[in-house]
Amino acid sequence: MKQKGLILGISLVLLLAMTTADAQAQCCYFNPLLLPFAVAGAVVGTAAAITTAVVPPPVYPVYPGRYYGPPRAYYGPGPYYGARPYYGPGPYYSRPIWIPPHYSRYGAWIPGHWR
Repeated sequence: MKQKGLILGISLVLLLAMTTADAQAQCCYFNPLLLPFAVAGAVVGTAAAITTAVVPPPVYPVYPGRYYGPPRAYYGPGPYYGARPYYGPGPYYSRPIWIPPHYSRYGAWIPGHWR
């Protein structure tokens, strides 16, 4: 796509140069008062091209959020000291199971823990 635009632009410039060659040959004077306007036009045109250029948005790295673990068991109001925790439905509220110490299938020693 960019190559087609470049080829089209170059061919357009060459076409205009060929067609205006006679008109430039007929010009017989140079007016120095036109030079500041030509420079101002070039500056304004360059500034317009820079400000309207397509700039891609910056790409920021995305870091994964920190995992805080499951929520704690809910100890509801109880009539006595040491109320029992609520074991409701769902993976985070299931009754804990004691896993005894053992060797893993890779030969690593795993101490006992609650799951």
